[in-house]
Amino acid sequence: MDKRDSKLISICEDIDNLKKRVKNVRRKLKQKGSESTRKDLIHVLSDLNNQLAWSLLDAGEFEKGLAIYQSMSWRTHGEDKYNGICRALIEMEYYDEARRFLERGLQRFPESHCLLVGMGLLHRRLGHDFDALRYFKQALKCNPGNRHALYDKAITLSELGYYEDSLSIVNKLIKKYPDDPEYFIETGYCNLMIGYPENAIEYYKKASDTGFASPSIYGGLFCAYLEMGLKKEALEMAQKGIKKFPDVPAMYENLGEAYFEYGWVDDAKKALEEGLKKFPDDERLKEVLKKIEDDTDDPDKNRKPPLIGIMLLLSLILKKLGKKN
Repeated sequence: MDKRDSKLISICEDIDNLKKRVKNVRRKLKQKGSESTRKDLIHVLSDLNNQLAWSLLDAGEFEKGLAIYQSMSWRTHGEDKYNGICRALIEMEYYDEARRFLERGLQRFPESHCLLVGMGLLHRRLGHDFDALRYFKQALKCNPGNRHALYDKAITLSELGYYEDSLSIVNKLIKKYPDDPEYFIETGYCNLMIGYPENAIEYYKKASDTGFASPSIYGGLFCAYLEMGLKKEALEMAQKGIKKFPDVPAMYENLGEAYFEYGWVDDAKKALEEGLKKFPDDERLKEVLKKIEDDTDDPDKNRKPPLIGIMLLLSLILKKLGKKN
């Protein structure tokens, strides 16, 4: 079992435990007791519901988490309620509504680093990277050591092409949190984008060695091997990636590109067509398949360029994988 799976299992176990504790507190509230005891139990129940709602969001149960946050008191859990509702709305792609809630929340809690991070994440989802960076910087003024805001700032910097600045942040995070695979993934990505595929491979492997499995690791290693001309290793990584993540469109793109590098045009087409059967609306798969078909019709094969540029390939793959969400 990889860390990605074990993390989800751990979240589900936390949810089950929290549900039992919530049920137990509610049972106690039905019993007779002093007013002060009842107030204490209500406070405990509110905190447990807050934890439960956040864990449900972590597990991808966005509607359930949202429902709990909506039931919570604005008076006692205002900041947490704004934060949880906005996170759920962003994940559910209700961006206009999320923006309205965040703006309202920041009017009430102008120095809330979690709401500022939330606004940054919303802007990044919308492709407004400079605005996102501004909010992450503002969040760090309120809470300078917050690792999540630092990481989000690093991700946004690399989205904007400031790879060295991003590396400066994640290298510090790695020293402080050496077991977090996400920091190794970002370091690998930045190294590859500035032209150091050997370093990229080292860090992607470090991420994998933690036991964490992610499409970004497979996509990053595939691109790094391809950049170094290691076609065999690239093909092996593409094959492993599609086996591990058959529901990720970019894995089919990787496999098609790997086959094409070997000149196995029919296999390349088959991989991409298989991907399009699963994801008929995926524009990247359509584009790569068309490029292959066009290139195979080109009589001047000795002079044809690579299918697509490796840096463009990596950027598109990792964006599709949701690496920077």
